[in-house]
Amino acid sequence: MFVQGSTGQPQSLLNALAQAAHNCTGVHFISVLTPGINAFPLEMAPPDCKLTTFFDYKDLRRSFLSGEVEFIPCHYSQIADYLRGFPSIDLALIQLSSPDGEGKCSTGLSADFVPDILDRCKLVVAELNRRMPSLHDAPAVPMDRLDYIVEADYQLPQMPAGSANSALEAIAGHVSDLVQDGDTLQFGIGRIPPVALSRLQSKNDLGLHSGLVTPAVRPLIESGIVTGARKSLDVGKHVAGAAVGDDAFYAWLAERPDVSMRPVSYTHSARVLAELDNFVALNSAIEVDLFGQANAEMVNGRQVSGTGGLVDFIRGASLSKGGRALICLQATSDQGRRSNIVPKLASVTSVCRTDTQYVVTEYGVASMAVKSIKDRAEALISVAAPQFRDPLRDAWAELTR
Repeated sequence: MFVQGSTGQPQSLLNALAQAAHNCTGVHFISVLTPGINAFPLEMAPPDCKLTTFFDYKDLRRSFLSGEVEFIPCHYSQIADYLRGFPSIDLALIQLSSPDGEGKCSTGLSADFVPDILDRCKLVVAELNRRMPSLHDAPAVPMDRLDYIVEADYQLPQMPAGSANSALEAIAGHVSDLVQDGDTLQFGIGRIPPVALSRLQSKNDLGLHSGLVTPAVRPLIESGIVTGARKSLDVGKHVAGAAVGDDAFYAWLAERPDVSMRPVSYTHSARVLAELDNFVALNSAIEVDLFGQANAEMVNGRQVSGTGGLVDFIRGASLSKGGRALICLQATSDQGRRSNIVPKLASVTSVCRTDTQYVVTEYGVASMAVKSIKDRAEALISVAAPQFRDPLRDAWAELTR
């Protein structure tokens, strides 16, 4: 059973399923769930019930206690291939907008995987949420493709705006220095991207091609800073796979004919990203080591997320003519007691050192491309918090002794 995730998660269907979860013997659920947005409320599912997902986090484990959670670490672009590996999908639970005058429902705020899997589904149950906007340029699903429909009316997921601090403002300033007029931007989720985007007011004709869009893009589009006019692909279009924010942002998106929602097979495609000149990938990590490896998914040995589209976009930037990939993080955590530039990763590597191009902290920019391991380490130490630089130099000397 495929269950749509992100802002397209069919919550009323899931809640109804939760009431009868004891009947889900042997069911294999597959859902691309988003930390901070989605839970999977089937606490009473039989123990032989399995959920396969691609992000692993506390709220998910709490909401699916009795069944098995099978976490698959993979790039976001690979999930569609995984789904295509099944001969068929027995049942899909999805969320769409109400139908238009031609009997077509929009995927609305979350194109993601639905357009790519519908032809493989034996049975499709669609929740038609009156509050899911029908976007001008988003995949449409005709009513005759749906086997069952359930009407719903509930508020879509909300993501409040984060707060800035002096470190984030400094990171944003460094990011602004690396962004040039006419660049096409991708940005991830978290506290850093909205602050970084707010510092791009002096730029001109930026483009947008991202897996996710948030309200941070609205003032840039409204003020004519993000126009897409210089994009080498999808000229004048703001491309994304999903959107998350608040109701005002969703209503605004519904009025924008220049916002284009595309499935993951397009937004994260290496072929597509390679055709986007001057593609700048702006993402974050939890920690970076002196080799240039980044961990973006584990804290203290515990899985808190997944790689998502991080590496897809980093590698896409490397394929792009004039592209740049930025990994942004605060230099310290735990109220300054812990350095996020570390001698060597103690957990998984989300980004290989050979993929790392720029690491940005509040203390500056470390350029990694085509540098020796010694030069890379020195560059990273220079953007670490001052109180940790000498210990990092000592640790590096020990590692390379």
